[in-house]
Amino acid sequence: MDSTLASLVAELDSDSTETAEDAQHALIARGPAVLDAVIAATPHLAPFGQLCAIEVFNAFDDPRPADVLIALLGSESDVVRSWSAEALASLGVIRAAPAVRSAFDRFRQSGDDPSCSEGVALRQALTDLGARQAVLPARAAELLRSPSELTWPTADLAEVVAEFAAHRQAILCVQFWRADPNGHRYWTKGPDLSWEVDRRLPWEQTVADCRDFALLVAAEADKSPNLVATLEWIDESDL
Repeated sequence: MDSTLASLVAELDSDSTETAEDAQHALIARGPAVLDAVIAATPHLAPFGQLCAIEVFNAFDDPRPADVLIALLGSESDVVRSWSAEALASLGVIRAAPAVRSAFDRFRQSGDDPSCSEGVALRQALTDLGARQAVLPARAAELLRSPSELTWPTADLAEVVAEFAAHRQAILCVQFWRADPNGHRYWTKGPDLSWEVDRRLPWEQTVADCRDFALLVAAEADKSPNLVATLEWIDESDL
């Protein structure tokens, strides 16, 4: 390893986040030749350095980081675990599915809110890796504005919410996105309502409560044609 590369890799673990991010960008600019050095260093980095390393891995469509990313699923940092799962899914590392499943099982047993970022990341990674089947009711699928992005017109949101509930799916949150004339999508604030899943309740009650909150959001949402909604939902097996 040349001295400049070694220095950049070491700077990923800098006490200064700015220095670490600068090193991250410099490593990416050097191309995939840096991967072996970053992979070797990653297990020894602090959590922020590991996040920078994951960003380096994400910059290249290269399977070499797979093993270290799988190992990071056991990190004490929930953000590192989340980003590792997302990176493995993005790389299409199918053999990582059992490790992601184990991480998801640990998450489920933790009692953390299923709508938190780690829960979302692990569920999506399992789905992308073919180890989890997300339930998408047929009528809800018909109403999609964009099947690839899973977005719905806000005017149809109430019907979509009812369809998910009818198929025993609990909606955890609704987010809104506005499209500009160039087709770019931007997050926009929606009705100021939020809710959490009470794990002590029977599943049917959880589904009904989540439906009722989501219907309130749907009723108050702007129905502009350039506004769409995304949903985060879970099956009973996800708890």
